[in-house]
Amino acid sequence: MRNKRLFRILLFLVVGILIFIYIYKDLQFKKIEDALNTLDYKWIVLSGIFGLLSHFIRALRWNLLIEPLSHKPGLINTYLAVLVLYLFNILIPRGGEVARCTVISRYEKISFTKLFGTVVSERLADLVTFFLIVFVLLLWDVSYFRELLHNNPNLASGLEEFSKNGVFFLVAAVALVIIGVVVFRRSPSRNKYRNVVGKVFSQFREGLQTIRNSSNKSLFVIYTLLIIILWLMMLYVVFFAYEPTSHLSFRVAVITFALSSFAFLLPIQAGLGAWHFIVIQSLLLFGIDVDHGSVFALVAHTFTNLIFLAAGTLAFMLLPVVNNRRAKRLKFSDV
Repeated sequence: MRNKRLFRILLFLVVGILIFIYIYKDLQFKKIEDALNTLDYKWIVLSGIFGLLSHFIRALRWNLLIEPLSHKPGLINTYLAVLVLYLFNILIPRGGEVARCTVISRYEKISFTKLFGTVVSERLADLVTFFLIVFVLLLWDVSYFRELLHNNPNLASGLEEFSKNGVFFLVAAVALVIIGVVVFRRSPSRNKYRNVVGKVFSQFREGLQTIRNSSNKSLFVIYTLLIIILWLMMLYVVFFAYEPTSHLSFRVAVITFALSSFAFLLPIQAGLGAWHFIVIQSLLLFGIDVDHGSVFALVAHTFTNLIFLAAGTLAFMLLPVVNNRRAKRLKFSDV
C-alpha cells in the first residue's frame, strides 16, 4: 500500500516536472539570471509576509470550526499545523490536509475524523468563494477567458473533457454513497464493522457540520474573504518586483489570480508546471511576452514555495518544543 502511494506521488511529480520542462525548454538561462540580479526583493519579502499572515488567518478560522467540537486548541499549535499543511502540500499532493489534522490530533488530543470533517468544511467554503470570484469575473468581462481558451485549444478541449468526466464521477460518487447507505442500514445492528463505520461517519459528520454550529458565522465569512484577499496580494506585489510587470494593474492581478487558481485543482505538488503555464498565458493577454511571463511565473512560484517550505519545516521542528514533548515526536512517516 505504501509503495502504491509513493508511486502516485512520484507520478504526479513527474507529470509536473514534464510540464515545467516543456514550458521552459526554450527560455535562455541568461534571462533568468538577469531577472534575479535586478529583482526588487522587498516586494518578494512583502509577498511572503502576506502569505504567512494568510496562514495565521486560516488558523484563526480553523479554531472557529473546532470550537463546536467542545475543544479549544492553542492558536500556536493551530498556526504551526497550518504551516505544516503547506509544507506537505509541496511534497505530497493534498498531503497537507492529512498532516495538519495529524498534528492537532496528536498534540491536542482531538479526534482525527472530526478534524478532517472541519477541513472538508473549510475547503468547501474556499471552493464556493473561489467560484463566486470566477463568476463575478465572467459577468465583469468574459473576453479574457474566451481569448485564453482561443489561444490554447488544447486547454479548451481539456476543460471540456474534464467537465464531462467530472459529471460522470460526481454521479458515480453519489451512486456509491447511496449504495453504501442502503447496505449499511440493512446490515445487522450487532455487526462490528457497521459499528466502526457508524462511529467514524458520526464523527466526520460532526466535524462537517461545524460551520452551521459555529457561534460566529459572520466572522467565518470575514476570515474566508481575508484569506482570499491576502493570497491575491501575494501575487499582486510580486508584479512590482520584476520591471516588465511592474506597470500591471490590480485588475490584471485579480484576473491572473482567478485563472491560475484552476491549476491547483490538479493533484500536482504546488501546481508545478500547470500554474506556470496558466500565469504565462494570462499575462500574454495583457501584453507581457512569453519570455517575461515565464520569468515572472518562475520567480513568483519559486520564492513563494521556498518561503512556505522554510516556514513549514521550522514549524514541524518547533511543534514538540512548543508542546514540551507532551506526545511522541511527530515524524514524516506518521503522516
